[in-house]
Amino acid sequence: MATAKAERLLNLVIALVNSPRFRTANWIRDKVAGYSDAPTEEAFFRTFERDKTELRDLGIPLQTPDDGSDGYRILPGEFSLPQLSFTPAETAALGLAARLWETTALAGPGSNAIRKIRDAAPGDQDDDHQSSAAGLLQPRVRTGDPSFAPLYAAVRAGRAVTFDYRKDPAGAPVGRNVQPWGLVSYKGRWYLVGFDTDRKARRTFRLSRIAGSVKAVGRAGVASAPAGLDLLSLVAGSVELPAGRTTTLVIKPGSAAGLRRRATTTADATPSIDLDPAGRHAGWDVVQMPFAHLWDTARTIAGQGPDVLVVEPPDLREAVIRLLVGAAGSAPGMDPEAMPRFEPEDVRLDVPEVAS
Repeated sequence: MATAKAERLLNLVIALVNSPRFRTANWIRDKVAGYSDAPTEEAFFRTFERDKTELRDLGIPLQTPDDGSDGYRILPGEFSLPQLSFTPAETAALGLAARLWETTALAGPGSNAIRKIRDAAPGDQDDDHQSSAAGLLQPRVRTGDPSFAPLYAAVRAGRAVTFDYRKDPAGAPVGRNVQPWGLVSYKGRWYLVGFDTDRKARRTFRLSRIAGSVKAVGRAGVASAPAGLDLLSLVAGSVELPAGRTTTLVIKPGSAAGLRRRATTTADATPSIDLDPAGRHAGWDVVQMPFAHLWDTARTIAGQGPDVLVVEPPDLREAVIRLLVGAAGSAPGMDPEAMPRFEPEDVRLDVPEVAS
């Protein structure tokens, strides 16, 4: 069976690097696996000449005797990499990197890479620093989404994938057929960037919104990202949309500091709530806040519980109510049908007129 070209070149490099003297062409044909396959001497020399040219093109220093006689060798000192050496700070960074992926689907490849670097470094320079760094900091890249592993495998293999996706977290999932380009971690969430073959356009998908299993389809090697494409910039641009709308919120004093920082104005107003005739919300603050993404904003507001009320717009108010009712319905002993239903007119603001 003929030896593959890459294997033959590797065999030649190993033979000439380990040789204490120049080796002739006849020696190479007899001793190096892959060259004895040549049916004739002429075929051997054609193959050998092509291999020598390719090794030199790869930057491998193939030497011949100064007197022009037949012989070849590779000096180990000119071909091998210098010994690895790291500063204490670099060594500490390696120690942290070794732990970064250990709880993810990339734990195996990440550990193997770090181990190879350690083995190539002097044996006494890194252990103490890596151990101390590992004890101080414990970084993690979280990949708890069940879709991460199959998507990562599909990206590596260049295979198309199909999955159900909820663009609206409260809506029904819709089937998507995607050629995956890469996975990006951005602000604590994982995103898939790829080409949606049904919509004929580039799309970004948050992994936490993928419903059910991810299935790889088709042959490998068909999906690859365009050259020079910055996936991180694409995700950042799709997630951080420019604020184009404004919401009016009623906030309990001393709460929701994050929402208050995003507010542009604070009105001198007193909310009046029909469902609370006792005036339980008297003295609460009325603020206006710009926002871009409806459901991301709704989740942030819903996370404040009863400390924040949405006055307008109606779609944001409804989104927050749906999230809160859903959370209450999933709690033990709670009946979502027994929850009061709020309407936009349930909240009124007595805002004094401001002179223009």
